[in-house]
Amino acid sequence: MKQSRIFSVAVASAAVIGSVVAVSGTANAVFDPTTADRVTTNDQLGQEVPGTPYPATGWFLGDVAAPAGEVTFDGAGLNSAGGDVQVLNAFDAPASTLTDLVLDADFASVGDATFQVPIFANATGTGTDFTTLRPVLTGDEGFTATSQWVTSQALGTYAAGAVATLAEFQAQIAVIDAAGDPAADAAILAYGFITPSPLASSVQAVAFGDESTWFIPAPTGTYQPATVTVTQARTTGITVDGAGFFPNEELEVYFVDENAQGASPLDVVLTADAQGRVQDTVVIPADAVPAAGSYVITIGGLESGVILQGAVTVTADAVVAPVPVPAGPTAPVAVPVRANAAFTG
Repeated sequence: MKQSRIFSVAVASAAVIGSVVAVSGTANAVFDPTTADRVTTNDQLGQEVPGTPYPATGWFLGDVAAPAGEVTFDGAGLNSAGGDVQVLNAFDAPASTLTDLVLDADFASVGDATFQVPIFANATGTGTDFTTLRPVLTGDEGFTATSQWVTSQALGTYAAGAVATLAEFQAQIAVIDAAGDPAADAAILAYGFITPSPLASSVQAVAFGDESTWFIPAPTGTYQPATVTVTQARTTGITVDGAGFFPNEELEVYFVDENAQGASPLDVVLTADAQGRVQDTVVIPADAVPAAGSYVITIGGLESGVILQGAVTVTADAVVAPVPVPAGPTAPVAVPVRANAAFTG
C-alpha cells in the first residue's frame, strides 16, 4: 500500500520553493490565510437583539423578519437558505470613507448573497437616521464607484428603496455631514451580507478595511506516492487530494526542483468541486522531471490564493541486468579412443 504524505500550507499568491514561485492568475492578496479570522461554526456567530445596539465585536446574525433562514457550514463556506439571513461584522469608521473601503473590499460567494453596509447618517445627532446600503447586484459585481446601490431607508434626499451609484450616495453623505450635527458625522456600523428568502447562497470569504474573514475550512491535503521513479512520475504520476479551496475554482500545478529559483505552471489545470475539494492524478511532463532528485509539488488556487505544497523524491529507474545470450550450439566433447594391445608369440 502506498503511503500518503500530508501537504503543507503556503499562503496567499506565492509559494516558497528555494526562493519564490509566484502563482500566476488572479489570486487576491486580501484573501490571506495568515491574517484572516476563520469562522466555520454557528457557535462563532453572535445574535443581534432587537432594540439594542449591534454587538461591539465579531460576526453576528442580524435581526430579520420571520421566517428566519438557516445558517450551516461546510466546504462551500457559510450557507444561507430557508428564509431571510443577514450576517454582519461590527465595524467602526466614518461613512466618508465608504467608497474607499468598498473599492478595496472583496467578497467571494456562490448564489445570491448581497454585500451590505449599515450606517447611521446622524443628520439629527448621534445614533440617528439608520439605513443599510447594498449593491443592486449580488456577489462582488457592485464594488465600483459607478455601480448601482440601493438604500433600505431614507438617506438625505433619497427615499427608502432609492437606487443611485455608490458615488452619488457618498456625495449625499458628505452633504448630510456638512449640514448636520458637527459632533456626529455619518458612521459605518458594520459590514456583511444578506440572502433574502427564498434565495440561497454560500459565502467563502469577505475582506473589508484591514479585516479578512474566511468561512471555509482551513486548507488540508495529502498526496501519494511521495517517492517515485523518473518513469513513474512521467506515466502513473502523483495522486493529490486537497481541500480548503473556493468552490469550483481552477488550480495551477507546479513541479520543480527544490532549489529552483523560479518556475512556470505545468500544462495542467485542476478544478475544485462544489465543496472546494480536488481529487486528481497529476502526470509530470518529462521536461519537468528530467532526472532523479528532490522536487516540490505545489497546487495553487487562482481565486483563493490557497496553496498546498509537498516534497517529492524522484529516484532513478532501476538498471536491468542484460540476460546473456548463447553464441551458438555447444560442440560435443572429444572422447579419446584406446588402441587394442597386440599379443606377441
